Amino acid sequence: MKNPIIMIKQCIEKEEPYFVLRGQDICALPAIEAYYEAIKQQVKDPYFIEEIEEIMKDFRAYRKEQQTHIPD
Repeated sequence: MKNPIIMIKQCIEKEEPYFVLRGQDICALPAIEAYYEAIKQQVKDPYFIEEIEEIMKDFRAYRKEQQTHIPD
């Protein structure tokens, strides 16, 4: 999986917009699930699709263990 800190630094350098979702965000998992459905239709790289599946698993596991809410 790519290092998110490096990715954010690259975006800042290029003045490219970016968006971060946190595990505690109650809307994060539905957003990732929607993104996953979109990439299954648009992306052919199975490794990339697998990375998103792993991220979804992490967010689901976090949700089971922790209370989610709209973060500050």
